[in-house]
Amino acid sequence: MPVCRVARARNLAVGVTQFLLSTAGYAEALRSDAEWVVATNLYNVHYHYDSAHLRYSPLIGVERRRDDGWLYGGTLFRNSFGQFCQLVYGGYLWNLGDTGIYGKLIGGVMHGYRGEYRNKVPLNYGGFSPGVLPSLGYRYGPVRIETQFFWTNGLMITGGWAFR
Repeated sequence: MPVCRVARARNLAVGVTQFLLSTAGYAEALRSDAEWVVATNLYNVHYHYDSAHLRYSPLIGVERRRDDGWLYGGTLFRNSFGQFCQLVYGGYLWNLGDTGIYGKLIGGVMHGYRGEYRNKVPLNYGGFSPGVLPSLGYRYGPVRIETQFFWTNGLMITGGWAFR
């Protein structure tokens, strides 16, 4: 990929992130009825073997969760093929009463699947594609454990720490 296309893609990703954070996200960040969650990958598995898959995909994510269930966040990670990727998203979290169990659905824009792996995610254009992930989680004090389902491809277990 020519350097100018990479620079344009990077500038677009930065611009989208700045826009999201400077509009609704900025106002919500100041609300006291919300929590921040910082999370990382603990374990991942693919349902189908591919010798190109990494055994572990490093990930760091930051998420803002409002008490009314709405959330937004961003994640930096290495995909299954070792490419650096980013995901900016919004979503909703459903609590199962006071059990600590919750369901979550996020959707956003993912960047990073390029070259020979560009067709590993649907609707990929220039490394950008939609990302939609369902997950189930458990909350115990400030600890957050989630299982994120990559549809028919695999799953990831993440661990996080919440603070207000």
